[in-house]
Amino acid sequence: MQSDLSCCVSSDVQRALNLAGIQHYGCVSVQDIQFSEEFRAACEMNRCGKYGTNWTCPPAVGAFAQGVERIRAFSRGLVLQTIWTLTDSFDIEGMLASGETHNHRVRDAYQQVGSLLSKGPTKLFSAGACSVCARCTYLDGQPCAFPEQAVAPLEGYGIDVTHVIQLAGLRYNNGPNTVSYVGMILF
Repeated sequence: MQSDLSCCVSSDVQRALNLAGIQHYGCVSVQDIQFSEEFRAACEMNRCGKYGTNWTCPPAVGAFAQGVERIRAFSRGLVLQTIWTLTDSFDIEGMLASGETHNHRVRDAYQQVGSLLSKGPTKLFSAGACSVCARCTYLDGQPCAFPEQAVAPLEGYGIDVTHVIQLAGLRYNNGPNTVSYVGMILF
């Protein structure tokens, strides 16, 4: 299922996304994205265990309002979604493995299409904390080693992922024993 992509995605971009293994995608206007401090608060409660451990998560990304302002500097977002089949609804190993594969595919897609989407700046978001490096240089007080590959978590900026999926014409729930992951390229 794809939204009307003619507004922001050429056939070259669509081919590159398909080659990267991105199954579903759609365009959104950044001005329509909803934000919630509740998602950011979940980061601060360290529910995923990544708070304060890398450059793309809070608190390194700055205050909530600063993140919203940085996102609003872009006009469009290309929402990327992958859907994975699990052995059952308790298949935690399958969820973790598919999340890693999703993030790899999103980074690959970004490398392929970022410059095709815009001559100007772009920014990549995906599911969960950046995992490009085994140990983030944030912990050592050093700059990001691979800023062009770093992936920010959607929720770390307070983005309402369910709403973004709807805006892009995608489905949040894709059937029993499935898990869906989302990324987004701002341009």
